[in-house]
Amino acid sequence: MNVFLQLTVTGLAMGMIYALVAMGLILLIRAVGVMNFAQGDLLMMGAFITYGLTYQINLPIYLMIPISIIMFALIGVIFMYCVYWPLRNASYPAATIIATMGASIVIREICSLIWGSVPIVTSSIIPGTLRIGSLTLQYQYLLIIVVGGLLIFLVQMLFDKLYAGRVMQAAAQDGYAANLLGIPVQLTIAVTYAIVTVIVAVGGYMVAPVFSVSMTLGTLQLRAFAGVVLGGFGNIKGAIVGSLIVALIETYCTLFTTTYRDVVVFGLLILILIFRPQGLLGRSKVADKA
Repeated sequence: MNVFLQLTVTGLAMGMIYALVAMGLILLIRAVGVMNFAQGDLLMMGAFITYGLTYQINLPIYLMIPISIIMFALIGVIFMYCVYWPLRNASYPAATIIATMGASIVIREICSLIWGSVPIVTSSIIPGTLRIGSLTLQYQYLLIIVVGGLLIFLVQMLFDKLYAGRVMQAAAQDGYAANLLGIPVQLTIAVTYAIVTVIVAVGGYMVAPVFSVSMTLGTLQLRAFAGVVLGGFGNIKGAIVGSLIVALIETYCTLFTTTYRDVVVFGLLILILIFRPQGLLGRSKVADKA
């Protein structure tokens, strides 16, 4: 029973990381209609930047956190102006998607030039374990669950409850009409990119002590994408639920096999696409027409 509970906590923690990446993917699809294939590499860059600020520059955490958040937001805006904005009106619809693939390679090469390609082991943000009877839980995983849940809640509040979030959604749905109403479309898209980059980069900071700071962190986007498809493409809540399910299945698989856990996860994804292509929480086109 203790092993099951420990695996559940581990799965929920990793699910939160996948959910942050997945939520960022959905927000960008809603804002600009583009799948960002560099999302996982932005997470990786967040891990490298926070490592540099913490271990190379030796900033205390109360300075490192606000400085890193400002840097993440600036990177998001630079990413938007370099990758999306010049190609937004391109005659070839896939141009921006291909640009994000190229940006993914550029980000990896920049990180490799600055920090090298050797994985870097970092200590836990909150070291130690919580003992409840015979159950042992690492504070690092609990921190990921709490911070990830808080970020998801704040983003949901922004887009569902606050006026600023509604303005951003309006600009995303009809940029021309938004301009006529005086809504600065360019600014709202830039803010969306900044928010998304901050979210995924913070995820990279939190997950770095679990996996080490390395280029392989970018591959976490594959699990996040699986969560997006599993939950329902375009549905933020579905993406979060799907990401948690993917992480829990992946974690529980370690009870039986570690070699084939990816086969189990993506095999499940294929079955979902066959029998329920709209995802667990998505709506079918038939239902929408009705």
